[in-house]
Amino acid sequence: MDHGLAFALGCLRNPRRVGAIAPASRALAQAVCDEALRGAPGVLIEVGAGTGAITRRLATAARALDRFVVYELDPDFAGLLRIAFPQVEVLNHCASRVDRLVIGADTPVTLVSSLPLLSMPAHEARLCIDAMLALVSRQPHSRLVQYTYASPHLRPFDGIPPGWRWRRAASVWANLPPATVWTLEQVPHSLNNGIH
Repeated sequence: MDHGLAFALGCLRNPRRVGAIAPASRALAQAVCDEALRGAPGVLIEVGAGTGAITRRLATAARALDRFVVYELDPDFAGLLRIAFPQVEVLNHCASRVDRLVIGADTPVTLVSSLPLLSMPAHEARLCIDAMLALVSRQPHSRLVQYTYASPHLRPFDGIPPGWRWRRAASVWANLPPATVWTLEQVPHSLNNGIH
């Protein structure tokens, strides 16, 4: 099925879970990929992949990774992703289950969220946020990359654990609507101790 048609059908089925008026642009996909693969990503996980606009760029750039896992709740989208990316582990699950993924205790995770957290029902968004935070908090040297369509100064969500901070990684104007890429990461040890 055509990427654009799949997106349109997904919007009709559940517009609050799609959360955008168009698939992510190539510029946004590249910005997310650049940030996700900055340094060693460890296990790469994408939640809320939709029709795979971000997944496509990540899969191309991340061929050398040992593991790339994608979570997609919509069964039609998940089926399309399995066909398009046979090398990727596609799970037809809600992102609220991402913290149940079995990963080695010392393995870092780079978690890319394509979830429309600001347009999802608040209780569903919180369940997904809590699971994502649980995962990155338990795996050493992990981080969460989230893009939003809101004001470039509005962080994706509040209630982050002590010792973590949001960093604005990129603003992408060549997207409909314009987007901001954020990274949730641990505060460097020197800053935690008040040493600058």
